[in-house]
Amino acid sequence: MMRQMPRRVMLAVALVFAAIAPLSAQDQKGTLVFAVETLSGQTLDPILEGRPGNAVYQAVMYDSLVGFNLQKGGVGPGVAERWELSPDGLAWTFFIRPGQTFHNGDKLTAHDVKFSLERQMSPGSLAAAAASMRRTIKSIEVIDDLTVKVNTNTPQIGLPAGLSRAVAPEGAIMPKAYIEKVGEEEFRKKPIGSGPWKFVRSVPGDRLEFTAVTTPHWRGRPHFKDLTILLVPEESTRVAMVRTGEAAIASIGPETMIGASRAGLEVLSVPGTMQAVFQFWGTYKPSLKDSPIAKPRVREALSLAIDRKQVIEHVMNGKARLPYPFATFGYTDYFSADRWEKWAAEAYRYDPVQAKKILAEEGYPNGFELKFANTALPGTQFMVDIGTAIADMWTKIGVKVTLKHYEWGSFAPMERGDQAGLIGWASMYRTAGRPDAPWRYNAAFSPESTQRLLGDKETCDAACEDFVKTYRALGSELDKVKRTALTDHMVDVVAKSWTVIPILEGMGYYAINTKKVGQFDPIAGRHELGDVFERIPRPEQKPWKK
Repeated sequence: MMRQMPRRVMLAVALVFAAIAPLSAQDQKGTLVFAVETLSGQTLDPILEGRPGNAVYQAVMYDSLVGFNLQKGGVGPGVAERWELSPDGLAWTFFIRPGQTFHNGDKLTAHDVKFSLERQMSPGSLAAAAASMRRTIKSIEVIDDLTVKVNTNTPQIGLPAGLSRAVAPEGAIMPKAYIEKVGEEEFRKKPIGSGPWKFVRSVPGDRLEFTAVTTPHWRGRPHFKDLTILLVPEESTRVAMVRTGEAAIASIGPETMIGASRAGLEVLSVPGTMQAVFQFWGTYKPSLKDSPIAKPRVREALSLAIDRKQVIEHVMNGKARLPYPFATFGYTDYFSADRWEKWAAEAYRYDPVQAKKILAEEGYPNGFELKFANTALPGTQFMVDIGTAIADMWTKIGVKVTLKHYEWGSFAPMERGDQAGLIGWASMYRTAGRPDAPWRYNAAFSPESTQRLLGDKETCDAACEDFVKTYRALGSELDKVKRTALTDHMVDVVAKSWTVIPILEGMGYYAINTKKVGQFDPIAGRHELGDVFERIPRPEQKPWKK
């Protein structure tokens, strides 16, 4: 007869089994319903879609090699819990978080990381960074199951950021064995990832459905049992669905915030998602040498004439903040944020008296004529209202503004080629929130870029040459202190050129039914909520503060 196990031993064994057994899903209840204005291409293969799909619905089921800093925004641990740059700057080594698995039970290893990055670089990839990855990545090595090394042709200081979902979708990790077994076509029908939500079904043009994992996950085990992401193009309909409880959360614009609040809904704002700016085209061109906007002090005067606080209050319903310099945020890497916040508070002040004084000193006591293209990138229609407001403020210092409205579809092609329709104009524009500033500066100011706002190959003045020199130095500088100094100098060159001028730092906005979800914090700079759903509590778990 078998002897009975002592009680204390039985308890110890029970605790061991409890530690290794899957957690019960009994406390995962209900369905979290999110209504969104677009589902983009509604694909579930990370190589077939850019940021919108990745950030909304791919993010729920795929983990990224590099993740977020949940407290301040920007880059943080992901599938890799840490990473190191080699002394020569030509290799990044990523150390994979142990114990991760895909939804079919396969272990996530360095082999999956290598496979995923190479798949993003493949000829069949539609990833925005596929070409640059092929150009900069020399090879990818698996050192062991939890270590992968990415060798580059030249130093790539920003590589971890480029493989973070804080920036782009190229770091999404896919299951090597599963895809090789079933093939790409079947994988796209029945995708699996390693994230906290498992794919259930996709109804094109209507919805995507997921169910929560029941085991612990480093991003957080979901509190809800299921997640549904609904396509509802009309904003008024989305808000109505939240009000009635058909949806728990819906994306909205600033113009809807007051109505949503009056309807008893919570309005959540996500800081650091974008900047609304105005910028000048071709100011360096010889043909514009006698134009007022060719003079930096005149451009500065136009900035001083803008009452940013009034724009924030009346156009953005108070849900925005004064900006840092162009394309920089509190979470920007290698950037002296405190210093620049103080600088911006002074430089971007409202001072119409000084604006008029500068115009008089520059030879325009009665103002001048300014052509202004008012436009908005998709999803930021409020930028048109901002443009209208600042144009009106310019008229108060004597500037005669010719305001022309453009749909984005007709404005965007004007940036390319010789920019004939924009030379000599100012326009509205937008920057997205990203932790790595150099990518956006290069796109706007490099003489070889599409926008080339500081100069082109034929005409590159002192400020333009200084920018080029600084940007190139940033590409190879490995020392953090020196890299920060270079970033600050790059920001300084552009800020004092007054070529691109921030108006405000915008946010992402959501209407929330507090009877359907509990209080939660967004991730700064992450407009979409794809990486937040698993951390959203049910209302009885954490009620919204009154």
